[in-house]
Amino acid sequence: MEVRASVQAEHRRDAPRYLRAAIASLQTLTPWLGPFPHSSLTIVDPAWHAAPPSSGSDIVLPRTPWWSSPASMAPELATARAIARRYWLEVVDTRALPDWFVDGVVEYLARRVVAPLFESAYLPPGYAMVESRYFGGLVPRFLRLRLLPESDGGPLEAYRARPRVDVTSPASSDDRRSLSGKTLLTLNTLERWVSRPVFDGALAEFVRTSRGSQPTLNDFARAVSAAGSQDLSWFFVQTLGGSAVFDYSVAELTSVAGVSGMFETTVVVARLGDGLFTGTSAPRVGPFESGRGMTLLVTFADGERAVDRWDGRDARKTFEYRSPSRAVSATIDPDRTLVLDVHLTNNSRMIAPRNGAAATRWAALWMVWLENVLLTFSALI
Repeated sequence: MEVRASVQAEHRRDAPRYLRAAIASLQTLTPWLGPFPHSSLTIVDPAWHAAPPSSGSDIVLPRTPWWSSPASMAPELATARAIARRYWLEVVDTRALPDWFVDGVVEYLARRVVAPLFESAYLPPGYAMVESRYFGGLVPRFLRLRLLPESDGGPLEAYRARPRVDVTSPASSDDRRSLSGKTLLTLNTLERWVSRPVFDGALAEFVRTSRGSQPTLNDFARAVSAAGSQDLSWFFVQTLGGSAVFDYSVAELTSVAGVSGMFETTVVVARLGDGLFTGTSAPRVGPFESGRGMTLLVTFADGERAVDRWDGRDARKTFEYRSPSRAVSATIDPDRTLVLDVHLTNNSRMIAPRNGAAATRWAALWMVWLENVLLTFSALI
């Protein structure tokens, strides 16, 4: 199909980037959403004071700064988001789907498009680098801090700030933005739980079976469950069906030498939020757990590792180990499957905390901040 990019004069040098992102969007989205319903596509970079309405296959992009650092991926993200939204709305009748769910799906699709473009230039992982802007947003400054698709930027900041929003009654734009961030994290968690190939197949199947109807969130849940050959209602009830907040932590870690020369290690994990990541819809049978949603990894000084599973239902659970060497660390959810966890800093604990390394890192961050303040101030006097 024919793809065109119409950009403003100040973005002329970035025209190839807009065009490349448009082509990458079509190539990435077509396997999930089917062929684009038009024989041509034109993306329009809007003027500063007015944005022409979309017509036919023309897609008006979100406004991007006239000057941005290449690593911020601003042209690519604007293009991918606009095409993903138009594409999704063209092939799926979204009248029965919440607006915040559509926003989250669009952001998920856009990040899947942009991540390979970013990683081809800057190596994995990430989908963009942090860009700080000064003088009223006029001057950009590139920072070598990677934004990860499953944890950084956009609506995820709103969700981290306000994670407890009821999906049944979002009352404000901030609520909608927070819920779209929750949707994005939900999709990323599903992708990690069932595997990316299975999730991609589920998304394509949902779009295919939705043609000619008005799909709901329940239809989406059934499509993913069918593709993964497992009942995922336990997950959707907790995520897209309420206001549950996920927060698992390692509360205690001790490892002491016993009388027999072996080390006695005790790990206490805790569920601090009301969200349950159980791994199954089946209830417990008496004292026996049902589900393997959470993983605990314990590392020992001699390099040995112990891995245990937990259904995540209890407020606290204790694990005990006997080993010839002392434990070094314990981590709950070491593979970051549950990216919905709102506090990642409490997911691990070490026997000997690295206070010096932490202090050095925070001191370096403070020095960078102070440098930026002094540079900005000196430019104004």
